[in-house]
Amino acid sequence: MLPRIDEAHEGRPCVLVAHDGAGQVLGAAALQRRTAPGPRVGEVAWLHCREDPAAAAVLVQAVLERTADLGTVTAFGRPTPWPPHLPGVPLHNRSVTIEAFTAAGFRTRHQWLLLHRGHTGSDAPVGPTGAPARSVPWITPDGTLHTRRTVPPLPPPAHVRRHLLRRSLEVLDRAEAHEALATVDLLGPDASSCCDTLVRAGFEEVDLLRSLVLG
Repeated sequence: MLPRIDEAHEGRPCVLVAHDGAGQVLGAAALQRRTAPGPRVGEVAWLHCREDPAAAAVLVQAVLERTADLGTVTAFGRPTPWPPHLPGVPLHNRSVTIEAFTAAGFRTRHQWLLLHRGHTGSDAPVGPTGAPARSVPWITPDGTLHTRRTVPPLPPPAHVRRHLLRRSLEVLDRAEAHEALATVDLLGPDASSCCDTLVRAGFEEVDLLRSLVLG
């Protein structure tokens, strides 16, 4: 099993493709090098290998070989370019991928809790709301509905969180969405309160999303 490498350009991702002797693709990863301006960093945007341990290992090794001259390598730190546009790699559903990075010396950099709600109706028992907040929806070309929410610079009080959540669910309900996803930054100062608000609104914990770093 050998990685086939697309041409790499500074500041642009190259694709590493692992394949067997017959040319069957077993996995691929997108790697980007950043050397100027600022710190010398390699970024693994994504890696997929059908959770094949051998393919994961050879792709991670290819990443290490092409970033040996850099001070830091990060992985899964940015939202994916495809829906649902979330950062991180799922801890439970992608354990083989995470193990391959961990075996190569990567450690956890950030974690988000992923929650899911099957019905987006705004009649959830999120509790009373208070001060108004603005919730602005927009739809990307792939049809994904997002909600940009204005929040104060400090962690919002409980009534503001509940109001933002209710408004977001109302937007999704009007768009006839059948489900909703939410992420909570577990390093945030109000992570526990945010999780509690979402669970009270009918969200269930699905997985942990994890970004990784080496160096």
